[in-house]
Amino acid sequence: MIKDIHSHSVTGMQETTVYSFCMKDKDTSGFISAEYISIGIHPWYVTAEDIDLQTEWIKQTAKNDRRIIAIGECGTDKLCDTDITLQTEAFHNCIAISEELKLPLIIHSVKTSNEIIKTRKSISPVQPWIIHGFRGKPELAMQYISNGFFLSFGKSYNTESLKITPWEKILFETDEYTGNISDIITHAADTLNISTDELNKIISENAKYLFFNR
Repeated sequence: MIKDIHSHSVTGMQETTVYSFCMKDKDTSGFISAEYISIGIHPWYVTAEDIDLQTEWIKQTAKNDRRIIAIGECGTDKLCDTDITLQTEAFHNCIAISEELKLPLIIHSVKTSNEIIKTRKSISPVQPWIIHGFRGKPELAMQYISNGFFLSFGKSYNTESLKITPWEKILFETDEYTGNISDIITHAADTLNISTDELNKIISENAKYLFFNR
């Protein structure tokens, strides 16, 4: 049962976690040992010199490694130093791979929500799109939800945004947090006034639909 859809901290909880990697991580022990993986072009780690190489690596690895169950993280970030045009190109490359290989897309968005939503509207992708580490206000949550996005909540989030998210669109993650995903889920269950077991069942069904429905 997948509980943690996005983590950078490879631990012993292999069967419940989707670990996120870039091409630069391909020879690490974490990448080699992970059971479930997402791979993408992170907007922080792409250059004009390696964008084509990263794109081809993602495409070939996702085709040939059955552990790959999602594309990402990928997206756009107005606070990083990477040229926004290059970020956008990398993002569109990942979208194309997601669609071609029928894998969900895990998205990194910092101050680019309008652009991300506009892109989804213009492309009309078949594959699900997931906003990872969502911390926005309820108004932004509703914009994403009304446009078909899933929202993944980490250690910190707006509780009102969590409360208004339909259960079929809720996911959780640790991201850079080195604590246990169960702590995040238990806290969220208290916020939603449901049992931890019930919330675990909800997110398990959501993960099954997203990652194991091909």
